Amino acid sequence: MADLAALVTGLMADGSFARLASNPLAQFGMPARSYLGATLLPEMMVEENAYREDAIKYRTVIANDGTRYSPAQKKGSELIGSFLVELAHQDIATEMTGRAFDALIKLLGRNVSMEAAAQIVNFVDTTITLALAEKTELQRWQAIVSASVPLTGDNAYAETVAYANPANHRAAAASVWSNDANDPFVDILTQVDLLASKGFTVSRIIAPRTVISILAGNDKVKARTGLPVVNVNGTIGVSQSRATTMGINDALSRDGLPPIESYDLQYRTQTGSAYFLSRTVMVFIAETGRDAQIDLADLAPVVLRDTLGYAAIGRAVGQATPGRVIRAEAFTNKPPRIEAEGWQTSLPVIVEPEAIAVITGIS
Repeated sequence: MADLAALVTGLMADGSFARLASNPLAQFGMPARSYLGATLLPEMMVEENAYREDAIKYRTVIANDGTRYSPAQKKGSELIGSFLVELAHQDIATEMTGRAFDALIKLLGRNVSMEAAAQIVNFVDTTITLALAEKTELQRWQAIVSASVPLTGDNAYAETVAYANPANHRAAAASVWSNDANDPFVDILTQVDLLASKGFTVSRIIAPRTVISILAGNDKVKARTGLPVVNVNGTIGVSQSRATTMGINDALSRDGLPPIESYDLQYRTQTGSAYFLSRTVMVFIAETGRDAQIDLADLAPVVLRDTLGYAAIGRAVGQATPGRVIRAEAFTNKPPRIEAEGWQTSLPVIVEPEAIAVITGIS
């Protein structure tokens, strides 16, 4: 038993848990559970938990005419927005079950401490590191879709963080998409035109599978995407089978739009599960020219194009530097167990609010 406690203490001392907490790839999840929101709002360490974000964006201003020897005429080219950022706090604690704990004891009894250590690290990574990363992912989509992030906690604590929400950028579907008399592309092109009117080009469209299925069953969408058929009376019609995703994306492409990215990842709660992205929305992301580079120790850096801002990771309670915190400890009292906990100070920060358009209430 003392050996197991020493093993956990050793993992703490050699920085195994600290490496989990600081792993820059954790924000993207795992191959089977990829967090799409991290590609839009990647994590960034910030020194202060409350600060003023000065979002400075340069734009092209056309040159003036002049005479051959006249001085160059200065033109303002900066768009500056300033807003207050106050980070929120998240935490989680978990305990290794008795059965898993007994299995570790057996491994130590067979002198395979490396395998036991790997199982402990995997337990902490799965239940703590990813739990914190998934909280950040959920808040990303709340900020993007609703322009607000609700904060709830113990003792009836509740607060809502509001984000910039330009007029009409989050609009309810004008009609019921599942009704064959309506054309969903009217709503889609309305949001695309809204972004275009502000100088933005749509680079990504993200929606859940439920919305894609509604599109596939709509007669107007079938007419845009279906294969031509010859009716019994000799007239040319359109196949009435469901539109394919490829066909829908081809129709979008003809309008100069990107294919739909389906996002259906779920997260678990104590009482069930829920989706990161609402089942009734379609999200449009425009080109921003704001690129982010994720530096990796032994690998080439990951470069993310056209981000909307970042997910700020600040200084967690009791820490001198920004970053997540993970701790684990083995207990010998009854029941023998390993407890792990983690906490962070974090919040998404959107600096390109006009590069987002959302259709809500799709049915």
